[in-house]
Amino acid sequence: MKLRNWQSECIHSAISKYKSSKHFLALATPGAGKTVMASVLAKLMYDQGDIDLVLCFSPSSIVVV
Repeated sequence: MKLRNWQSECIHSAISKYKSSKHFLALATPGAGKTVMASVLAKLMYDQGDIDLVLCFSPSSIVVV
């Protein structure tokens, strides 16, 4: 999947932060691609064995699909 530059940078920042503090907040305008970025990040971290569970909260069933 082709990510936007800010999404790729955000993923790299989140992984760096996770290794030191486990806290990270992504803030962007509605429709910017936060859910896509978070999904790619979660899959990457799951595949690397950094996490073993992902909970997804979304505002609508359309986003879930």
